[in-house]
Parts: sequence; C-alpha cells; structure tokens
Amino acid sequence: MSAELGEWIPQARNAPASTAVYQLVRLRMRNLRVLRQFRQEHQNLEATLVGTVGNLRKFDKQHLPGPSQSPRSVALSDDEIMEEAARAQNWLLKLLSCHDRLLSREGEIRMFRCAVEKEIAGQREKWSEMERLYMALTDNELTSPQTKLEAGCALVFQLNLAERLRDVSERAAIKTEQIQYAASMKAEASQIYETINMRAQSMIIDHFACAVPLANIARTQTSITDENAGCCVICQNSYTALSAFSVPDLLSDYPVRIKHCGHIVGKACLEEWMITPKIEEAKYPYRTCPMCRVKIEGVEAPKMPDGLLKHLKTDQRAMETVREMYYGWDLELTECLDVVVGTMSEEIAAEQLLAEIARERLQGKDNILFKTGEDYLRAKAETLKKQRWIWGFRGGIWSQLRDEWMNSGVVRDD
Repeated sequence: MSAELGEWIPQARNAPASTAVYQLVRLRMRNLRVLRQFRQEHQNLEATLVGTVGNLRKFDKQHLPGPSQSPRSVALSDDEIMEEAARAQNWLLKLLSCHDRLLSREGEIRMFRCAVEKEIAGQREKWSEMERLYMALTDNELTSPQTKLEAGCALVFQLNLAERLRDVSERAAIKTEQIQYAASMKAEASQIYETINMRAQSMIIDHFACAVPLANIARTQTSITDENAGCCVICQNSYTALSAFSVPDLLSDYPVRIKHCGHIVGKACLEEWMITPKIEEAKYPYRTCPMCRVKIEGVEAPKMPDGLLKHLKTDQRAMETVREMYYGWDLELTECLDVVVGTMSEEIAAEQLLAEIARERLQGKDNILFKTGEDYLRAKAETLKKQRWIWGFRGGIWSQLRDEWMNSGVVRDD
C-alpha cells in the first residue's frame, strides 16, 4: 500500500446503502464517537495502551491478516515486542489526532460503509489497512474504549504500520500542526490586517530601499575612514553598537541600500531626510540621495520581482488578503506590494541583528541587554512570520523573492 496520506482518506460512494448496512454503519459511528470522547478525556493514554507481552503475542496469533501469514511476534524477543508496541501506540495516536481534524463525518461514513459491505459479503480479506484498523477500533464485541484502543495498537504492531507507513504518521503530524497554525492565524487575522494597514500608513522609503546584510556594508563604504566603517553616513552611529543603543533603535536605523544609486544609509536617517522640509522647493522639487545627486523622489519606483505580483494575483490566501485590504482598509495593490517588500526588509534586518548578537557572544562580549534584545527580535520575527502567512507565502518562494528584491537595483562596488 502507498504511504501517501491521501490514500488513507476514503473515496465517495454514490449508491444508497441497504438498511442492514446503514444500521451497522451507525453503530460503528457511535462507537467511534465514544472512542474519540474517551481520548479527549484521557490525555495520558501513552502509558496504558501497550499491554503485556503475553497479550500482544496472543492477539498476534489469533488475529492474523491472512491464513498464509505467521505471527510477527514469533521473530521478536520480549524487549523488542515492547519497543515495537510503543512505536505502534505513538503512530496510532498521532494518526487518530490527525484524522480527528482531516476526516469529515461523510468520509468516516463512506469508509465504514465500504468495510461493512465487504464484511457482509464475507470478504474481510479485501479490507484496506485503514478499514481493518477502524473496524478494530470500533468493534462492538470489545466492551470499552480502552480495550478498543488496545486492539488498535495491537493491530498496528501486527501489521508493522509504524515502520511501513512511517511517513503517513509524520505527514499526519505535520498536517495537524499546519491546521492548528492556520486556525490560530484566522483567529488573529483582524489584528494582522490592522498591523499591515499601520505599516502601509507609516512607509516612507520601503518601495525604493531595502535592508542589506551587514557584510555588504564594508565594501560599499571604501571612501569612509576605517574608524567610521559600519556607521551611518548621516548620523555617524554604528549599525551594530549593541552596548550603546537598544535593539529596537538599531532595528529602526538598520542600513538600507537605495536602489536608484546603490548608496547605503540608516533607515531612520533616510526617512528623516525624506520628510524634512525642502529648501528652495520651487527650484529643487525632488529629493536626491543624501550622498549623491541621483533623484530618489519624483522618479519611477524600482521594479518589484515579477513573481511577487504574480503571487498576489494567483495565490488564494494572498488574493483574500488583497481584497480585505482593498475593501476593508482602502489599500491599493501597489500599497500591498510595498507592504510585502517592507516586511522582507525588516525580516532581513532582524535576522542580521540576531546573528550579530550571536557573533559578539562568541567573542566574549556578552551583555546583560543581549537577552532582552534577542527576545525582542524573536518576537518581531514571529510577527513577521504571521504577516508572511497572511500573504499566502509557503515553502521557499518567500526566500527566493526576498533575495531577488534585496539584490535588485544599483549595487555599488566603489
């Protein structure tokens, strides 16, 4: 049997069931509901389901999958049986937890109907492994939920499902975590939307400047004296002065590269430059880079990555967020794009500052404020992760687009 999790989801059957089949399916569904309730009320089942070696050997001999097969327990020592039984138990409980969330009531009914019809026709040997497992878990001859779960564990042990279908359990656990995370994100969605709107209203330079790795700064500031290397050219403050400035201050003035000309300056200083009243505005209506005469205002914004626009127009969750921000917060698509690249830039800055703290610790420069700074940056990273999720980014596409945006525009080598 394939190890794909999807093959453990029963397919639809359209023809109506007979009355006898319907009644047996109802009984199985009732037993499954009682079993689920029992599991919810008993959180420490791991210590009670394995049973004794003798019981496992007895079950293994009495309930062989086919007449030509020999008991699995024959080839195992007592210690090996208990070890394998514990694995079977963990595999089963993880799978059931996942099925609680993934398997709909209609899916359960279809599964039991298929299994019951085979049983009535005397074709138990045609049961799938999933059908065999759930028929054991809902066996009406077993008097309690505890004994039903013990039978399920024994069957998983007998069929060696924990090893043969190991990836099913792993995928089940991953899928369960994804569902739980999605549920928590939906509950927080309104707060995340508000955070996105606040970012959109406060953005000044994110559409034409992006954070860069700290290692990139030295080679782009060769005209600055060595003692000022790694400092903002406007305020002369070090980008990594962890002992002199708080981490929030360092994050707000993290170095960004202006894409129009390639010069690197502190973000807070560049933002201040952009909102400072102009001198002789009639003669000089547009601002230029603080370090050169290249215009950074009144010119076409740097091109966004093609994949980013495509993502916002095709990914279901991204489209839902774009619609919500448009109708609920009056944000245009271009503003949504600016918010996303602003999130990318802030994430780069947070990661770089975390790495800088770790580097200074290795050099013996630990500071009592480092822990506070790390906590702040990790909380910031979690907030940015939630924003990334609300825009529908999964897998490596985010990192790919982030790197593309970070490296786009003019890059100076002088």
